[in-house]
Amino acid sequence: MRLCLAFIVLLLVLPASAQQEATPPAAQPAVTFDFDWSQGIPWQTYSITVRADGNAHFQGTPAPDKAGGDTDLFQQDFIMSEANRSKIFDLAKKLNYFHGDFDSHLKQIAQTGRKTLEYNSANKHSSTSYNWSQNADVQELSRLFVAIANTFDYGRKLSFQYRFDKLGIDARLKELEYIRANHYAEELNAIAPILRKIADDPDMMHISRQTAQQLLRSLGGPGQPNATPAQP
Repeated sequence: MRLCLAFIVLLLVLPASAQQEATPPAAQPAVTFDFDWSQGIPWQTYSITVRADGNAHFQGTPAPDKAGGDTDLFQQDFIMSEANRSKIFDLAKKLNYFHGDFDSHLKQIAQTGRKTLEYNSANKHSSTSYNWSQNADVQELSRLFVAIANTFDYGRKLSFQYRFDKLGIDARLKELEYIRANHYAEELNAIAPILRKIADDPDMMHISRQTAQQLLRSLGGPGQPNATPAQP
């Protein structure tokens, strides 16, 4: 009788436990930047999503480029540095999580592609789209995300040249070094594997290995997952 009663209790408990385990955790807050322009170079479209714990994802369709690489969809996961992760979420909060119209609507501004900033959390979803904004915080977010996209473009092209055009790598690395110094490339930790491969290859030109080593030494390393910031 006791065995039968225990079995009945077990049957009652199991469905509740299974239902509890199947319930997905609340979605982490995330910020996404989307770019879309058929004339865009080096990317015609791309999207960068960064979550509150620093996990991030890049996905883009490159523009045709005779210098190397294909036009297939490119995507990669990476860990956002703590400094940039904090900056992105701080600016999102300052901008009321992108609720509002931030486009300049100035007629004399040239078309530079449709950009969209989007915020998602368990209890909030908002976004804003613009060609160009006069808001300094929107401008900084745009600069940061564009610089990250530039880094992935250089990583993609370096990987292509490492296979098919090793003599052209030195010029590409020098370009990367220059745009990084001028804040047009961010999150180089995301392309550290190809930089390390170049730096460690004894068959590469010494100058190329040296530049790759300098870029690697300049990295602070990817940011570690951080506590989720307070949700609105």
